[in-house]
Amino acid sequence: MPEKTNSKKKKRYFLVDYENVKTEGFQGIDELEKTDTVIIFYSANADKMTFQLHTQIIETKAKISYFGVETIGQNALDFQLSSYIGYIIGKKNGCECFIVSNDRGFENVCNFWRRNGVRVRIIPEISKSNKENNAKKSEIKAAVKELGLEKADEDFVRELVIEFLKKENVAMPKLKNMINQELCKQFGSERTKTIYAAVKPLIK
Repeated sequence: MPEKTNSKKKKRYFLVDYENVKTEGFQGIDELEKTDTVIIFYSANADKMTFQLHTQIIETKAKISYFGVETIGQNALDFQLSSYIGYIIGKKNGCECFIVSNDRGFENVCNFWRRNGVRVRIIPEISKSNKENNAKKSEIKAAVKELGLEKADEDFVRELVIEFLKKENVAMPKLKNMINQELCKQFGSERTKTIYAAVKPLIK
């Protein structure tokens, strides 16, 4: 069976581009845990919040911190938020980072960290963090089901891919190679070609 990862709850950091998402980005803040941290980046262009949002922030279990950004030049908030992600990743080994924003310019930041073995994701609202993980598991399950494997083999492949995708600080090319090697050990090189071709597009 695939190697099990540590069951200890991983720390999650939500960096909110408040200038971009406003109140809508906080959907799901009430579902967060004590191990979660929300960091709100705001500027003079967006420094007000509703009473409802204020109440939600007070009542959430997550830790909350605020960063007021001096908007000197275009995209000042984006640059400071991106820099802070690097600070978190450097200090908090094995954490998950989510950029709460609709600004696709942050994809460059996500791609940089993905190449270096760290997954940083962009989500439009906090609630999407769990939905995204569940959607990924469903995609993997469907892809493996299509292979028509025996139940035990199907379970092995599904669990293998899901467990390996939880690993942090492993560059994506290396992670793919590790999964391929584990499949070869279990199924041999010929069967692995078909199995790996089915799951490879989902390893990202």
